[in-house]
Amino acid sequence: MEKDLLEEIYARYYRDVYLYAYSLCKNHHLAQEICSDTFFKALISCDDNTAAIDYWLLRVCKNCFIDQWRRVRRRKEQPLEEIPLQAENSDPLEQILQQEERRRLYQAILQLPEAAREVVLLFYFHGFSGQQIAALTGRSPGAVRTLLYRARSQLKELLDPKTKKG
Repeated sequence: MEKDLLEEIYARYYRDVYLYAYSLCKNHHLAQEICSDTFFKALISCDDNTAAIDYWLLRVCKNCFIDQWRRVRRRKEQPLEEIPLQAENSDPLEQILQQEERRRLYQAILQLPEAAREVVLLFYFHGFSGQQIAALTGRSPGAVRTLLYRARSQLKELLDPKTKKG
């Protein structure tokens, strides 16, 4: 595709593609990423026939969104704040209390030294075993167990000030 033609298509259809992407994902940054992918595919795939380019771009946009959704779903990664820790039918007050507890836990984890924080997140939130964490971080399995033990102790102190020593 010619550079001038691509620039013309970009200028003419960017807003439509962006709005469509945003309507699919409800996220500004993700919509921009999907738009970039869409126009990149237009650059490498589209010929000079622009009769139905608007339809084609929106179709490619939707496919890029589906690909993105599948990648996220495959990873099954959620930010810590979004991990549901309660039953859906529980009391609203209980949900608020649990949400506050999760927030306190997250803040406490952020206060841990980097190595301990990494091990805790990999073990508890990503489901890695001690052996997997050892291989991933280049530590021995014993060092991983020690880090986990010390991190749990530090978290206990951070979350319950009455347990502080001395």
